[in-house]
Amino acid sequence: MKRSDSITKRLAFNNAQLTYYITGDQQKETILMLHPAFTDHHIFEAQMDYFQKSYQIIVLDMPGHGENQVAGAKLSIKDMPEIINQLLSENGILACHLLSVSMGSLVAQAFADRYPDRVKSVIIVGGYSIHKANERVLKSQRSEGFKWILYILFSMRKFRSYVSAFSCCTDQGRAVFARGAKHFNRKSFSAMAGMNTFFIQKNTPMPYPLLIVIGEHDLELIQAAARELHRLEPHSELVFMPGAGHCANVDAPHVFNLLACHFLTAHADR
Repeated sequence: MKRSDSITKRLAFNNAQLTYYITGDQQKETILMLHPAFTDHHIFEAQMDYFQKSYQIIVLDMPGHGENQVAGAKLSIKDMPEIINQLLSENGILACHLLSVSMGSLVAQAFADRYPDRVKSVIIVGGYSIHKANERVLKSQRSEGFKWILYILFSMRKFRSYVSAFSCCTDQGRAVFARGAKHFNRKSFSAMAGMNTFFIQKNTPMPYPLLIVIGEHDLELIQAAARELHRLEPHSELVFMPGAGHCANVDAPHVFNLLACHFLTAHADR
């Protein structure tokens, strides 16, 4: 992230060094942003610009993504809840808001499940629950994985192009997604292992305020899961965003920023 006002920091975890960035007002509440699979923290550029005057912002590339290629280290996405917990502790942050997209939303929920006292609110974009109403989505994703294998075997360039087009419906969104995806390679897939540990069946409501954002051009399967999650979660709000796909925050950043700002303001410290 080429930002003159950001601080680059490194976190030592399981014999690996993870790079992350802090920007914004350190005296304000913190928003930790968690990106989707295959791209990196650049997908939050519009949100960092918008929120940095009112919040402290932390972004990091998850294992296997962006600058945090961790070949040879026993580190994967399943370690993210503990990575986040250590990151907050090292920076003296008791609790934060989580802004998460797709795969990032699974990580956000897993962190909130294990460390509920460290979470002020959660924003899920293009995501679904790790606890309930997720059976159809998980089955569909397993089928999608077989399609990825063909791309991966023959052309990572075509794979990156495919996931960029799948994730965003606007030219600007696809360009930002693709810029972050250029670092994702065949070896990166090893860091995707272990996310199944996040999925724990629970019928109790999530204890934190939850905003569920779905783009109108996202898969109907994801939209249905979002509607069902909203029905099951009494502390949730559901917003369908016009002109946006799976990664609504980058397809329609202006509208998304206003929605997120309204939600975060409503759940700020009093």
